[in-house]
Amino acid sequence: MTQSGATPSPTPPSEQSDPRPGLDKFADGPRLELDELLVQLTDRAQDVLATQGRLRALLRANAAVASDLSLRVVLNRIVEAARELIGAQYAALGVLGPDGKLEEFVHIGLDEALVEQIGALPVGRGVLGLLISDPQPIRLTDIAEHPSSVGFPPQHPPMRAFLGVPVRIRSVVFGNLYLTEPRGRAQFSAEDEELAAALAATAGVAIDNARLYAESEQRRVWLATGAELTRRLLAAAPPELGRLVVESAVQAAGADFAYLARLDAAPTPQTALGETVVAGDVALGDANTPSLTALTEQVARTREAVLATDARNAWEFAADLDLGPLVAVPLLAQEKVLGTLTVARVIGRRPFTDLDLDLIAGFANQAALALELAQARADQQELLRLEDHDRIARDLHDHVIQELFALGMGLEGMAPRARNAEDAARLNAYMQTVDSTIRRIRATIFQLQPAQHGQQSVQARLVAAINDATASLPFTTEIQFSGPLDIVVDEALADDLVAVAREALTNCVRHAAATAIQAHFMLADGAVTVRIVDNGRGFGEPTRSSGLANLRARAVAHGGTLLLESPASGGAALTWTAHL
Repeated sequence: MTQSGATPSPTPPSEQSDPRPGLDKFADGPRLELDELLVQLTDRAQDVLATQGRLRALLRANAAVASDLSLRVVLNRIVEAARELIGAQYAALGVLGPDGKLEEFVHIGLDEALVEQIGALPVGRGVLGLLISDPQPIRLTDIAEHPSSVGFPPQHPPMRAFLGVPVRIRSVVFGNLYLTEPRGRAQFSAEDEELAAALAATAGVAIDNARLYAESEQRRVWLATGAELTRRLLAAAPPELGRLVVESAVQAAGADFAYLARLDAAPTPQTALGETVVAGDVALGDANTPSLTALTEQVARTREAVLATDARNAWEFAADLDLGPLVAVPLLAQEKVLGTLTVARVIGRRPFTDLDLDLIAGFANQAALALELAQARADQQELLRLEDHDRIARDLHDHVIQELFALGMGLEGMAPRARNAEDAARLNAYMQTVDSTIRRIRATIFQLQPAQHGQQSVQARLVAAINDATASLPFTTEIQFSGPLDIVVDEALADDLVAVAREALTNCVRHAAATAIQAHFMLADGAVTVRIVDNGRGFGEPTRSSGLANLRARAVAHGGTLLLESPASGGAALTWTAHL
């Protein structure tokens, strides 16, 4: 029985309800899913931050690559930036040559001592050659497992993971970017490949800019060299012209050797080599001369420039030529070949490019024009000199000799009226002095008169030979001509006259110890007579038989004689005759 007013019993805690609405509806399963979602969001945020960091690194790498215009600096920065951006231990950039092989290999990660131990740098075989034959990105987990792998040379550090991307310049493959051994990872990722490809695209633009700058600088150097050459050629003496050309070519082309062959002014100049000039640090022996001559004749004959990566393999006749890259061009001026210019580098150096060929050919043509201008100016100066000599000769003949002749006639007229023998002897001595002076002036006139129609006169040849033979003497040889030698004497006899004069005067200089020499050339009664007289020690014993025998043989060949005399008054007299 229940008593009224009794207190009801309390409700158990497990049956009490939570006053916070909705919490009883949130189960343990969904709470775990939320935790996983938060972890994923955190991971994604970390990935975004990492990607953001690599993009910033790519921007920095692009800026570093594009911040210089020196091709060598740009190539080094590309390799450094790729290694840093991708996080690789080793990086390299292989530059392709005209033959499709690697002509340059810029690398980072190996110390110099190890590089020396390894030896020759790669040329594009094995896996490296894959990008050359098929320029597409390639990513390998282990290089050794690829069928194209050819292994590594001795002393080379082990490499497994590999990433390679081509570097293009305006759709043309310039080279390939290689990376190996990613730091802290077993292999390169797809993201690494994308970043490397992006850097390679920027590298292509930077390399193109650097090459364009290098080409413009190269053109500027050649233009400046050509202008300086023209200025120096117009100011130089003719013997220095060829030297200026080859020295300028060596400097502007960055070459080790230059060879200039001038052509003779012959009816067929394409096959007649004249002056040759060599410059540079390469010492070529005589064995190379035939090869250079054959090459020069070929270029001059065809009027076509040649470009060779290795001169030894370019032509059969050049197998013995100790030169590597070579360019040979004709010197053309107004469709005329003046010669050829050959520029070369030593074996193993960078080959010449098509641009080098064009620039060297342009320089050669400019040099040809400058040489023609310099020669024309020299010819003009020579013409002025000859005209001046001709004027002097005319003045001497028309005025000085006539006045001296009148003076001699006057003295001769005064001699009979001399008061005593002493005065008469003095007047005769004065007349002889005047006659001697007239003879010397006439000899000078013959020397001053220019050769007619490009052929030197007999008298001029004799004067030149005598001056040559007696150049070391402290006095002037007295020369006298009688008769029309230039008109009557033929070329063969003229050659003998010159030889006789040179031999006789040379003997006087060497053996006579004379203080006066007279040379008289006479044409009379169908014979030419040469008489050489000196006041030296005389002939004495015949110790110079070979020279005298030669003179006698020349006289006999013309039906003449040789007479040697030693007058009692001293000295010697040589008389040589030849019949016409």
